[in-house]
This record gives sequence, structure tokens and C-alpha cells, in this order.
Amino acid sequence: MRSKSRVISYLFRFMLIFEINRFWIFSASERTVNARVGWADDGTPDYDEDEEVQDIEWDVQDFDNFEDALKLSELLIDQKLMLNDRITIDVDELFNRIGWERDRYDAAVNTLLSVKIDMLDEGKKTDYFFVHF
Repeated sequence: MRSKSRVISYLFRFMLIFEINRFWIFSASERTVNARVGWADDGTPDYDEDEEVQDIEWDVQDFDNFEDALKLSELLIDQKLMLNDRITIDVDELFNRIGWERDRYDAAVNTLLSVKIDMLDEGKKTDYFFVHF
């Protein structure tokens, strides 16, 4: 079991894939986190900071290699290899860039692709954040 602060950190680091610039925690435990994320002004004339938010809920998934999955996500972010929720590089090319042993890499990719963060609209789960190739 992970600590509450570790779970919050994992959620924040994962959500950075989606270019959030705000992160509020409503409630958190070792099993569930309820939060709100927001996005920066993208240059649209009708941008409203209060509307560019999404409530989320994470029923914490307990992966042994979550830290590796997050390191992989950070590489994707740093090298600008994400387009919304899609990884824009081939799975084998990504393997060559990261320089890990194949088993470690495969486990990290599988974990990253398995993370699901529910979107809440008016308190109901309506969709979810995830990553894919």
C-alpha cells in the first residue's frame, strides 16, 4: 500500500501528460483521489479559466512498477512525443531511446497504457484519461 502523498504525486505526474497547469485535491486516501485539473489559455478569444477544468477521480491502481511508467511518461513529455493522449513514436523506437532492458521497458509501457483516470461531470463518471499508441 502506498502513502496518500505518494498516490497524489503519482496522479499529478501522470496528468502532466495532458499538459495541465492547475491541480487541486478535493479528497485523497491510499485508494481514491478526487481532484480537479485545469489547462492554460490556448489563445482562443473566449478562453475562460473557470471552464477549462475537469474534475477527476482515480481509483488507485497498484502497480509494482508505477515509478518506471512515470519515468517513461516524463521522457515522452520532455521529448514532445505526446499528442493529446497518443504517443507519437513507434513502440520499438521508444524502446531504443530509453535504453532500459526489454523486460523493464515492456512492463513500464504496459503499466502506462493501463492507467485510467475517470473524468467526472456533475459527479458522474463520463469518460477517462488514458494513454495509447
